[in-house]
Amino acid sequence: GKQNKYVLLFDAIDAQSEYDEVAIKKKFEGEAFTRQLHVAKNYLYQLILASLRNFHETNWEDKFYTWMRDAQLLYDKGLYHQSEKALNKAKRSAVDNERFLQLLEIYRWEHQIAHNKSDFKLLEIYLSESIREEFELIDKYRNFLEFQALNDQVFLPYWKKGAIRKASEKKALQQLFEQPLFVSVENAQSFARYFYHNARFSFHLFIGELNESYDHILQLVRMFEALEDNKIKGKMVRYYSSALINLYIVQQRLGKYDEIPNTLKQLRQMPADSPEQRRRLFIRSFNLEVDLYLSTGQFRKGVSQIKELTERFNKYQKNVNKQQRLNVFYNLAYLYFGAEDYDQALDWINLLLNDPELKTREDIHCFGRLLNLIIHFELGNDQLLEYIVKSTYRFLSNRKRLFKVESVMLKLLRHYPKWIGSAEIKKGFSGLLRELETLKSDEYENRAFEYFDFTAWMQSQVSKDSFDNIIRSKQKQPG
Repeated sequence: GKQNKYVLLFDAIDAQSEYDEVAIKKKFEGEAFTRQLHVAKNYLYQLILASLRNFHETNWEDKFYTWMRDAQLLYDKGLYHQSEKALNKAKRSAVDNERFLQLLEIYRWEHQIAHNKSDFKLLEIYLSESIREEFELIDKYRNFLEFQALNDQVFLPYWKKGAIRKASEKKALQQLFEQPLFVSVENAQSFARYFYHNARFSFHLFIGELNESYDHILQLVRMFEALEDNKIKGKMVRYYSSALINLYIVQQRLGKYDEIPNTLKQLRQMPADSPEQRRRLFIRSFNLEVDLYLSTGQFRKGVSQIKELTERFNKYQKNVNKQQRLNVFYNLAYLYFGAEDYDQALDWINLLLNDPELKTREDIHCFGRLLNLIIHFELGNDQLLEYIVKSTYRFLSNRKRLFKVESVMLKLLRHYPKWIGSAEIKKGFSGLLRELETLKSDEYENRAFEYFDFTAWMQSQVSKDSFDNIIRSKQKQPG
């Protein structure tokens, strides 16, 4: 009639907001298991995993590993015919989902069963057909890995540093696609086509060839749209949602605003297999909605529309992918800045700058610091600005990837204290605005304006028109 000690231990740990082993030992003082608490915790961990496995085996649509375990158990008992039945079920699942390594494992088992049964006919079929299928499968898997590696090679520099800044970086990417295997999608077998189009989309996007980028991401989305509904599950949801997000990015940059609502609708209607997947889809669609308000200059509308969504994001924040979390922090800071709610903007930018994962995104770190400077400028924090300008300049100089745009903004903020209350201020702003407008035509410098519209902000200072009005007039968007 006494409750299981492992259940009591689980409940005690679950009740803590943060794990506190001292408190656990005190709570169970006198209990024998506390003398070797690490053993009890490990046993509890294994019990939880076993329970999760049992639970999900009855819920997962894809029961590949269940069938494979059944096949092995039946094989060990010498029930080869029954084992083959289980393998056939697993094989259909692996073929449907293009799981190359799993298929190879099934072939190994089929070959082993044929030997144990001394089934010479099966062995003859293996030698004439199955072994050739295995070699073809190995070639397919190699092709898959090569195109997956291409995709990673294109993305890795962006993940680390952000936009292309040098001709040498552009050339390095171009050389990837000059390799014979990667010159055409025709060389990509099966799902490797996903990686080809995704790599091409990214490459053209990074070098500013938006129309070419749009063509590739559209082909990628159509690949998913052609799939049957029952195929959109598991990793396919992740790949499909990423394709829709990337389609949004190009639509937004090309000004295809009439296409965007349908893209966001597709993303929101994406099926989710788990609470974690639903959480990821929400974060992605939320970030895109915020970005849409930014790109169209509808800052005040955005602030009023996202309050409930922001509360939901705050609940998920700790479990959000670090790249997505940093993007949301930056976009929300930018949104509140555009709505002239500078205190809220400062709260979000501080969350960004204090995030321990910020070092993974040099570009967000850089423009987060610049946005921080501009927010303090608008708040009139003149004494604090002098310190922030110096620390920001040191950071940008040390990383040796200083955009000329960054230099212009730092020049402004270094001169700003001298211009206060003088006739020089409008002249100074106008001169810097001309410098920024020249930089927008530079192939590498114009990437900076994708993070923040520096020219619109500078124009607002010169003309005394509001920042959001200037952006809307550029985009021809309503208020």
